[in-house]
Amino acid sequence: MKLKYKIFVTVLLAAFATTSCNKYLDVNSDNSNPQDPDVSSVFPTQLGNIPRGLQYDARYVSRFIQNFGSASSGSTTAINWDKMGFQSASDVNGDIWRMTYYGLGANLNYIITKGIANGQWDYVGAAYALKAMSFQYTTDYHGDIIFKEAFPADENQVFFKYDNQETVYAGVDSLCRMALTYLSRTDYNPSVSRLSKGDYAYDGNVDRWKKFVYGLLARNFHRITNKASYQADSVIKYCDLSLASAQDDFGIPFDAQKNDDANFFGIFRDNLTLFRQTNYIVSLLDGTTLTGTTGGANIDPRMKHMLSRSADSSGTNNGGYKGVVVGVGDPQYSSLGTNRKAVPTPFGDSIYVITAGNFSGSQGKYLFANKVVMPIMTSAEIQFMKAEALFRKSDKPKALLAYQAGIRLHFDFINRTSWPRGNTPLFNVTAISPAERDAYMASANVKQIADSLTLSDIMLQKYIALYGWGFFETWVDMRRYHYTDLDPNKIEQGIQVYKNLVLPTFAAENAGRPVYRVRPRYNSEYIWNVEELRKIGAMNGNYHTYECWFSQP
Repeated sequence: MKLKYKIFVTVLLAAFATTSCNKYLDVNSDNSNPQDPDVSSVFPTQLGNIPRGLQYDARYVSRFIQNFGSASSGSTTAINWDKMGFQSASDVNGDIWRMTYYGLGANLNYIITKGIANGQWDYVGAAYALKAMSFQYTTDYHGDIIFKEAFPADENQVFFKYDNQETVYAGVDSLCRMALTYLSRTDYNPSVSRLSKGDYAYDGNVDRWKKFVYGLLARNFHRITNKASYQADSVIKYCDLSLASAQDDFGIPFDAQKNDDANFFGIFRDNLTLFRQTNYIVSLLDGTTLTGTTGGANIDPRMKHMLSRSADSSGTNNGGYKGVVVGVGDPQYSSLGTNRKAVPTPFGDSIYVITAGNFSGSQGKYLFANKVVMPIMTSAEIQFMKAEALFRKSDKPKALLAYQAGIRLHFDFINRTSWPRGNTPLFNVTAISPAERDAYMASANVKQIADSLTLSDIMLQKYIALYGWGFFETWVDMRRYHYTDLDPNKIEQGIQVYKNLVLPTFAAENAGRPVYRVRPRYNSEYIWNVEELRKIGAMNGNYHTYECWFSQP
């Protein structure tokens, strides 16, 4: 991890500096740049670095969890990701690493140090929150990572020791406690800027930042469900202190005035053209998986907002929604994209023409439009975590209430009309009506009686609610259940927690095992830090199939 950066970029959600491994841009000695920038000018760039890390790497994890699959089986590299493989000698799937150690890294440390000196406690607390979030993502993605030796005082340090996940998890917990301590302080320096000046997610609302931190703690505590040390009551407590409504949902906004500040998943940036929704998500929304039949009340009213419809709808029971088989692709795919019988792109139901400078809000669909937020955490996710924790402590009546609340909150997420910086609503043309929502909530898709509730019910509805944004949380969940673990209430019937999930034929390098982690960033670690990689086994060809600590007993 030979990184030596001291960079402050002041354009929101844009511009990422390029530097060699041996030099850094020091703005403090550059007369053409700010000598001592206020933290309010640095903080927006930190929010902007988050989608760069998550959305870039979601292109690979989305295939592991079967949110997306490749349009064509002709692309060897793409299909290899569908088959849970990896690409050697490449920085692909290294952007969360980049986010944590470069994009956020020293900049968050600057905000913390300068914020403490100036009495800007809200900035300090928010910076600690983002630091906790980034390390949580990084360890869940890569397993063992550099934690204690990250950002050393000695800028000439070349080699960095790795810490095991248990150590990093404890570190994330401590960072969250620091965030809450500073977010709770009210003795601000009256002569300096407050968080509202640079916070484009929560507009400086400290109470919502605290709710976000409690959500991070809930995630941290909930990941170890397979261990005897798992504390369901702690998870429930943190969920109760966390996001409670759609207005609390944490989303990173995009201004969509140019390429670099438009949503990476939007039509203008054109990064999902060869991605397709899968049979798995279609079957969850059209009633097939949850009820065994399609049509009528069994069709989820969220489907027309979340998924793209094929043109050849005649003769189908679900309105013409199709998906690809992961690892196989769409047999009707045309390289020209003009075969309307093919599964369409996530962008929407028609073929869009990308026009330079056109950032029309009408282009795209759901979370795949130019000016929609990139969600980081939602109240629906929090309720599903709570539901699972309650279920695990055998409180099914309360688990049922949390599970149903999670579904309703996801309807609210889709229906929300006001987002930060005027970002586009997620619903397609018109919001889901109360009648549509209530009919679904009363349908066979949703359990009505506590005794009939299963883990599968909770996890499948959570999968739906996280579709298109919560890729890494879903991957954590799937690994906790080893992808195909049986539902403990349905063992005799052979029903999986992730019902009907069929794993692809694995890539050759997997040696017959599914993926459980992603290798550290190639250009950073496999070039500069090889000896440390040897110590953790990361030089082995199937390292990506080694199970992480969090999902082990």
